[in-house]
Amino acid sequence: MLKKKKKIKKIKKIAFVRNGDEMPEVKKQKKRKAFKMKKKVFRSSDPLLSVFMWGVHQSVEQLTHCTIPPLLLDTDFKAFSKISIENYNFNSDNMTGKFKFKEYCPIVFKNLRDRFGVKEALFNQALSSCEPYYEAQGDALKEKERGHKYFYSKDNKFVVKIFHSEEVEFMHSILNVYYNYAVEKAGQTLLPQYLAMYKITVSSIEYHMIVMKNVFAVNLRIHKKYDLKGSKVDRAATDKDPTLKDCDFLNEDMKIRVGEEKRKHILAMLESDVQFLSQLKIMDYSLLLGTHNVAQGHEEREMDEEHSSSDDLLDGEEFNNNKDSDVPMEIEEEEEEVEDQIYENGYTYFSDPAISNKEVYCFGLIDVLTKYNATKRAAHTAKTMKHGSGAEISTVRPESYSKRFLEFMSNAFV
Repeated sequence: MLKKKKKIKKIKKIAFVRNGDEMPEVKKQKKRKAFKMKKKVFRSSDPLLSVFMWGVHQSVEQLTHCTIPPLLLDTDFKAFSKISIENYNFNSDNMTGKFKFKEYCPIVFKNLRDRFGVKEALFNQALSSCEPYYEAQGDALKEKERGHKYFYSKDNKFVVKIFHSEEVEFMHSILNVYYNYAVEKAGQTLLPQYLAMYKITVSSIEYHMIVMKNVFAVNLRIHKKYDLKGSKVDRAATDKDPTLKDCDFLNEDMKIRVGEEKRKHILAMLESDVQFLSQLKIMDYSLLLGTHNVAQGHEEREMDEEHSSSDDLLDGEEFNNNKDSDVPMEIEEEEEEVEDQIYENGYTYFSDPAISNKEVYCFGLIDVLTKYNATKRAAHTAKTMKHGSGAEISTVRPESYSKRFLEFMSNAFV
């Protein structure tokens, strides 16, 4: 009798003879493993967000195989990459079957991400591994009605703005100048830090998007938010738009108390940035300001700890009660470590150590793609007729706008 071998690695052919007839060939079947769904499936209840997550991942992965030239050419500022999908079946519950994803100037924006200290792996993970979320209150609703939307990465580091095709064209026209300015300033600027620009087509509707660093990217709860233009006409918070504005700032006798040395540094950056915008005939921009009261933040953390349940450990790790919340968690490190962390953002400063009521300020320039064109000239004329020539309306010529804006900021920082 033949002894059976315990292990047979490969069997090419097994034939059996029975009553003189050869039986059909029998092949060994491979064991099939249970299918395990990959983690990265770009799931979102909104098909637009699913396609956005998918496209960002594909774009970053492709750029890892590209050699980035040391010097950019004019052609790099006109280049684009495009992916067109006609029948996408995987993850069909969350992804539409037909869509297009286009990235503008991929080499230029990758270079800008490097200049602004954003690592490709972090950028990819933040925007493609977790579903972004929409801001659903206040000025965001107003922007949505006007055709604008904002959504944020889950880690709160990046903000994505959906904007009009006219702004895309204007961004293309100034991108070369903006890039050179960012290189010259080596990141020492309060201008928006643009990181990518896309066009997504879903259900035959085109969406233009631009990705920026979030001014409020620190892990601190923002207690007050202001939108400051240096104008006083129609510049107060309302029920529909609760964001505080210039008149609220002045009525509260609010000051940004950073100390004389930081004040000079910040105003020098603002003056340079505003002069740059004025040369490009840009106006109607704002300083977005967020304040965090340190004492109030400590009280909120203590209250959160008191209300936390006794079983806050999950799988041996500390459980984050705000893991699925849109509000970023407070940071738990000592103040010195917090200062090191938030200074990396470039938009954030501590208040003057000499004052007792300590605060953290986050601020940066926003909405810098509005050019003073025929529409703005008409708005300027209409508002002047309504409020008078001496009224401090927001729609004025770029030179006048920049001068008034800097005067307001000079008085705001102390």
